[in-house]
Amino acid sequence: MKRREPQSIGDIIHRMIDAAGMRPDLDRHTAEAMWPRVAGPSIASYTGRLYIKGRTMHVYITSAPLKEELGYARAQLVEKINLAVGKEVIDDIIFH
Repeated sequence: MKRREPQSIGDIIHRMIDAAGMRPDLDRHTAEAMWPRVAGPSIASYTGRLYIKGRTMHVYITSAPLKEELGYARAQLVEKINLAVGKEVIDDIIFH
């Protein structure tokens, strides 16, 4: 049996995820996990449910004034989340 060069565990895991076709799901979950970091702890404390359907993130906000204010910052939040993930995962955010 021929020996090969050592490979990092991270590279092996990434190849397995790509081969299994799980990359889009992983990217969506990563974007969901980035919400508290991108929005900040104060906004995250008013966040109820959060999920991505298609290329749209749905965020349930428990404060009506905050929901209105976040609507004005929608484009910047989309850009920051995609930047945090490292690729374009979402196109829009809908605040409920």
